[in-house]
Amino acid sequence: MTFVVREWSGHNFISAPRVLRGCRLDLAFWPDWRQSVVLACGLLRAVAQGLPPGELGGRQGMSGSFQSLNSGVQFLMKKLFRAVVALSLLALGVVIVPPAQAAYMPTAGATFNDPTGSRDQQTVLMDQIIEAVNNVPKGSIIRFVAYSFDYKPMADALIAAKKNGAQVRLLIDSHTETDQIRRLRSFLGTGTSDGSYLRTCKYSCMANQPSFIHSKLYMFSRTGSATRVVMNSSANPAETGVSKSWNNTYTTVGDQTIYDANVANFNDMLPDKTNTDYYHTVESGPYPTKEYFFPRAGSTKSSDTLYNILNDVSCPSTIKVSTYFWTSARLYLADQLVALKKAGCTVEVVYPDGPGNQDTIYPEVTSALLKGNVSTWNTRPNTGGLYVHNKVILISGTYQGLPGQKIVYATSQNLTMTSLRESNEVMLRIPNGSVYGDYAKNFDSIKAKSKYLNTAAKTAAGLDTARETNAPRDNSPDPDE
Repeated sequence: MTFVVREWSGHNFISAPRVLRGCRLDLAFWPDWRQSVVLACGLLRAVAQGLPPGELGGRQGMSGSFQSLNSGVQFLMKKLFRAVVALSLLALGVVIVPPAQAAYMPTAGATFNDPTGSRDQQTVLMDQIIEAVNNVPKGSIIRFVAYSFDYKPMADALIAAKKNGAQVRLLIDSHTETDQIRRLRSFLGTGTSDGSYLRTCKYSCMANQPSFIHSKLYMFSRTGSATRVVMNSSANPAETGVSKSWNNTYTTVGDQTIYDANVANFNDMLPDKTNTDYYHTVESGPYPTKEYFFPRAGSTKSSDTLYNILNDVSCPSTIKVSTYFWTSARLYLADQLVALKKAGCTVEVVYPDGPGNQDTIYPEVTSALLKGNVSTWNTRPNTGGLYVHNKVILISGTYQGLPGQKIVYATSQNLTMTSLRESNEVMLRIPNGSVYGDYAKNFDSIKAKSKYLNTAAKTAAGLDTARETNAPRDNSPDPDE
């Protein structure tokens, strides 16, 4: 029998591989704990093999052999011995991780799906999350925040994780009810007494008017050999996020600051109490990575985080923007992109604009971009209606006066006023050249499959002067999600 034993020391694992007669130790310890942890591993091996302590290492143990006792007493002693071992391990802070789970390590960094590709390329983001769920050991905590949920393989994995002893905590927006939401709610319940539940809020969890839980966060206290894993994504656990749209996920592994901030955000949402002045940020790591939490109070563009980001760019630089939903309430963001274009920056925008309730890009926005000669692409016409669901700003150039910057801003936030002022949203800033390259490559691949727009084409479509009557409002649910 093989076990992987890890001793929890403060907030970090310090691996020191060691082999002890059938026990594989991948453990951390302080020098004076060595004998205790080695003994614990030997005890585990004995328990797993049904051996009394007197047979540890093939010689007499702490209390000698049980062989002289009758079978009934032997059975009772073995039960008692195993209970003592369990309590000892708890006291030592030792966590037992099955070998298959210990071999799994989630990959940090960016991942992208491709709705035009093979099924594996479509499902890669969901598969990534499901693999993490499948490797969560007993006693660990899974937390999800999502706008929609209707993906059966994900629901299956969460139910299995709960049955295997993990705590599963879900916060899902209330804009729609699906079969998988009903199924999970029935299995997990809505109370918090046993540590697992599916909860929702009336609107967003911090507003008292139409708004949304719009973050897509997948958090794991432990999965495989990793701890404190956070997957920030644009993808919901639904088929729309698999085969109907382009999405991205950025994974951080072992970052206590980022993990704790996201757990705190989750817990702050649970009471469903109005707090539209929630905006705050945290920073961590060598870049450093920065995370922003919304809603943000204010009434002018000076309190719009994305406007301030664009305002900190100096030309010549390159700015790439993709978004799903952009209303005239934040038309000033388009105006700022036009100003950057006029100042000598290269500016590119990719979005999904369609007819009727898919008119998620307001005509005032498109008109401003095209009249300002901002290069703009629409994903829907050339792809059978597929839509980009990434919300990213990519900056290459001079930012806050520093030249040579390559920065990714990856967010859940649409370019609507509701997303800024009312909804639960998050955003990551990753100032890393390699990560920028990954996002820029993905941006360009989507652009290549999209229709390039020009002023004449848009005017001919009659969309630059009047909004369609059934277009979604600023505070409407995302029509495709």
